[in-house]
Amino acid sequence: MNERMTRLMTGSALLWMVVGISVAIYLEIVCAGTVHQTFSEYVHTGQGARLAGVAMLAIGFASLAAAGALWSVGGPRSAYWLILVWGIGLAVLAIFPQEPADQALTWHGAIHRHAALAGLITLPLAGLLLSRQWPLLRPSCIASFVALVVFVLTFVVPGWRGYSGLVERFVLGVDIGIIAVLIRRLIAVPAAVFRTEQPS
Repeated sequence: MNERMTRLMTGSALLWMVVGISVAIYLEIVCAGTVHQTFSEYVHTGQGARLAGVAMLAIGFASLAAAGALWSVGGPRSAYWLILVWGIGLAVLAIFPQEPADQALTWHGAIHRHAALAGLITLPLAGLLLSRQWPLLRPSCIASFVALVVFVLTFVVPGWRGYSGLVERFVLGVDIGIIAVLIRRLIAVPAAVFRTEQPS
């Protein structure tokens, strides 16, 4: 792909990221006091019913565009596919909503959970691969994995469910940060092939 297409995809990724984060922050402000809920559970609130999916799709589109730009500059193909899984997973989350916490698991809730788990695993893996060029990504990826383990435990350990929302916010914040760093670095990448870039 030519440099113009790479810039177009990177710019698109940045735009979608700004939209997704803005919508998510708005929802957090409107739904203040309910952080014990996961972000996905906002679909059962007034504003969240309309906007939670929009935020997920926007971040998903940003990730897919960033993955495309990464491919075009010669980035690691394995990282590209892992980011692709994360981006598609976010779209699946928006399409198949999670049921309220006090209700039995539904078929669409099961799809939601598996897609979320797949995305939350693959993105930090992609970050670890990219950290060979950009070492500053490594601590964020490790933090993401550790927080993900704690997040899963909140659904398993009795009495921990009330902390699910807080832990999830941390995991999502770190993961969105990984994508944001990728976008920032892609903006700075010249026409030269990605793999020739020296570690920073």
